[in-house]
Amino acid sequence: MPIVTLTANIVAETTYYVGDWGPGKTSRATKERFQVGGKGINVSKMLLRLDADTTTVCFPGGSFGPSCTKSLAAENIPFQAFTTDCVTRSGSIIRSPGHKEISILGLDCRVSKRAVHDCVEYLSTLDKPYLLAVCGVFPCWDSETWVPLRDWLSQREDFVQLAVDTYGLGLKGFVQQSPALVKINRDELEMFFDHHAIDSPTDSLLDQLGATSDCPLWIITDGENPIWIKIKNESCVSVQPRPTKCVSPIGCGDVFFATLLNGIVNHPEMGIVDTVRLAAEYATRNAESHGIADFEIE
Repeated sequence: MPIVTLTANIVAETTYYVGDWGPGKTSRATKERFQVGGKGINVSKMLLRLDADTTTVCFPGGSFGPSCTKSLAAENIPFQAFTTDCVTRSGSIIRSPGHKEISILGLDCRVSKRAVHDCVEYLSTLDKPYLLAVCGVFPCWDSETWVPLRDWLSQREDFVQLAVDTYGLGLKGFVQQSPALVKINRDELEMFFDHHAIDSPTDSLLDQLGATSDCPLWIITDGENPIWIKIKNESCVSVQPRPTKCVSPIGCGDVFFATLLNGIVNHPEMGIVDTVRLAAEYATRNAESHGIADFEIE
């Protein structure tokens, strides 16, 4: 089954490698590298490493748009771009020996209603069963911009499965669209409860949520803490990630999500617990490297 990733908030990102830097200094890069960032882009990149069938859908535009589409093509990432009246944000990563890396993101992307309409038209033409993975934040989710997508999701064909790894205002909206799975972190889980519940254990919160939600599978990550799995009408189980010396946290959650989706869609015989274990291992390997989905896979 193909996995289509959808990203609203991509980033035209440049990584600068500098010998030294600090407040009040002018630092000159010794090397720089351009890449297209964004959660769905990263998920598709990892899915390709796993030999999965994937296409990434995004909204590049403005002065950075052509650079983004050119970069996706150069990396051989299958994509569909909807650009009308869209503006892509910029971002910078600074890496220097002996310092933790710094990541700076610009203002959120601007996505037009016309581009969203064109995106929905494209999704509607995919007549074979597929899984749609919505990834990252959807700026201004409650606005008129996203009406075409909200309407289409509520009326989509049964062969379109939905997987959710998002945050912000759109999270609750996507959860109401009968997803096959939701993968979020502990902070995002707390959005579903009032402030009196935030000190409760994760499995307790998941049990409460599982009793009211029709989503059959919830996965909750929490950094180095246990990953919790909640299958509808079953007890919660957890998987402990192995300790790691983090080099870069960028893209680790996306590597995890991609491996999770690939296991569920293409290797169901593994079972969800072993799939989560593998996803956690690959996310850890990603943390131990500077790139995204560039680590060694046996």
